[in-house]
Amino acid sequence: MPSRPKVTDTTAYIKQAAEAAQPILTTLVQLITTELPDFEAKIKWNLPFYQRDKQYVSIAAYKAHVSLSISADLDEATLAAAKAAGYPTGQKRLNLPLTQPVPTALVQQVLQLIA
Repeated sequence: MPSRPKVTDTTAYIKQAAEAAQPILTTLVQLITTELPDFEAKIKWNLPFYQRDKQYVSIAAYKAHVSLSISADLDEATLAAAKAAGYPTGQKRLNLPLTQPVPTALVQQVLQLIA
């Protein structure tokens, strides 16, 4: 599998992502910077990260979805809300299919777990 070109900032990451993922990534960045204003933007493992101390959130674009990952486990209420809205999750992750709108309230709920 070919490797992605190295990126130096979030804007470069979004520009090299698939066209369908770009609006989702842009919306997530806006929500992250609004909800977590004291988190510092970084690039780690060629992905956008936002970090304060040991708390972090990262975003990643894939073929069929965009992933929002945080440093804490998702709580039961957040997992239930994601399932009810039809968004796949992992222990610390919310997946946003490219075919669905960004669930703003759900993303805010996830981000509040590390605020």
